[in-house]
Amino acid sequence: MAHEPSEIARALDAYPRETLTRTPTPLDHLPHASAELGTELYLKRDDLTDLALGGDKPRKLEYELANARAEQASILVTCGSAQSNHARLTTAAAKHLGLKCAVVLSRDGPRELQGNLLTVQLMGADVHFIDTADHWELGEHALRLCDELRAQGENPYYIPVSGTTPLSCLGYIRAGLEIADQLEQRNLQLDAIYTPFGTGGIFTALLLALRERGVNCPIIGLSVNGDEAHCHENVEKWKSALCEMLFLDPAKRREPYEIYDEFIGKAYGDATEEALDAILMMAGTEGILLDPVYSGKVFAGLRFHCRAGRWAKDHRVMMVHSGGVPAVFAYHEQLSQHLRKRSIAQDERRDQR
Repeated sequence: MAHEPSEIARALDAYPRETLTRTPTPLDHLPHASAELGTELYLKRDDLTDLALGGDKPRKLEYELANARAEQASILVTCGSAQSNHARLTTAAAKHLGLKCAVVLSRDGPRELQGNLLTVQLMGADVHFIDTADHWELGEHALRLCDELRAQGENPYYIPVSGTTPLSCLGYIRAGLEIADQLEQRNLQLDAIYTPFGTGGIFTALLLALRERGVNCPIIGLSVNGDEAHCHENVEKWKSALCEMLFLDPAKRREPYEIYDEFIGKAYGDATEEALDAILMMAGTEGILLDPVYSGKVFAGLRFHCRAGRWAKDHRVMMVHSGGVPAVFAYHEQLSQHLRKRSIAQDERRDQR
């Protein structure tokens, strides 16, 4: 039964957006992975947004692209790592609306013409590589490119790394309301929700939206780059901005929520052994692909908590799958090595029997 729109939903409706994907995305129960984990697992399938192989970015870009249209932009400019999901989906969104796109990419991570980088080239983005290993410092280079484009008569619209702005976070306010509707329709009460934590936009927006709708279980963020202290700073930053935009009380308690930074590995984009094991388990039990940078690390953290005894058979846990699947092709060497390693281990166990 449809319910009266909440105050947060009415405030959200004041902001224009372009439709870039079909929603709602599925909220699936995963019986085989649940049996393996020893707890009931649900997956919010934002890998199934239907813009250029899917992921979380279309929800965020719907609001940015509406603003770009209003400003009569002729070209989108953004930045990210060599295997940036954001670069792929910003390029696709630009082409969907008949705009040009330029991407400024760092040289960290796999750089062969594979995965996300291949799709960016296929869709005709103007690609600029910068000799830096830190894609979080690319903004100044992208803004310089905007100045050059203006001098050439273009009207560029800049979207920062990962696409996270207060405006784009509205996409995951909308997603949080969508999740709350799905839980209500199924009379499903969760014990925890796991999300990736990159810039913190998804985490913070979901936290605000779900709390406004009375979903009060712990929201657990698995950092893929920053330490825990920096993540908490980002939560406060995005929370302050979103509360102002949506007329929410910033002092209202939104706990419990947790952030963990021990699953990052050596650096952003490091394909950790735990993430690779998580990818193998999800693929082998459910036929669902995760990526080594975001969803693989979120599932690695969830698996760790299950093995530590936090979640039992009578618990219901949901994970947000933020997409990123094209990256598995760029990480084919690490995945191939890991497959051989795990295959050898299985052969040894069979020999011992």
